[in-house]
Amino acid sequence: MEWYINRGSKNCFFCERLFREEEEYYSALYDEDNAFTRKDFCMECWNEKAGEGVFSYWKTKIQKKSETVQKYADTNVFYDLFIKLENENDHSRVNFRYVLSLYLMRKKILKLKTTHKANGNEYLVFKNLKEDKDTKVFIPKLSKDEVFAVTEEIGKLVNCIPKI
Repeated sequence: MEWYINRGSKNCFFCERLFREEEEYYSALYDEDNAFTRKDFCMECWNEKAGEGVFSYWKTKIQKKSETVQKYADTNVFYDLFIKLENENDHSRVNFRYVLSLYLMRKKILKLKTTHKANGNEYLVFKNLKEDKDTKVFIPKLSKDEVFAVTEEIGKLVNCIPKI
């Protein structure tokens, strides 16, 4: 299944004011009809209206025009999504969590301990270094195209393409 997550906008979802250079704002992910929708909010609107129904969120900032745009997002954003998807059964969300685990392993937040088989399924068993506990991740049977599609959607989520 292919996911579409809209890119960040240049204005607030509620008041529609354009964000200024170096302005901080919030980006939030909403679970709407089993699909993620990204909405961006100025600080004032976030404090007044945006909290209800949020699946995940992060604070970001409009870059100066002369600055180089950051290539990789804060790993805490990915980690938060990874944790929130732990008990999901939806096929596309299981795929999404699996690819997130590979990214977090590359960033040394998860450390692969072993693989585990149970009831005909295979799992990766990680040492979760952030919480000092073991974390099990189902290994879906993904084609290279499916892995790429999920990876691309992770990148769209934060306006960058992580390299796995």
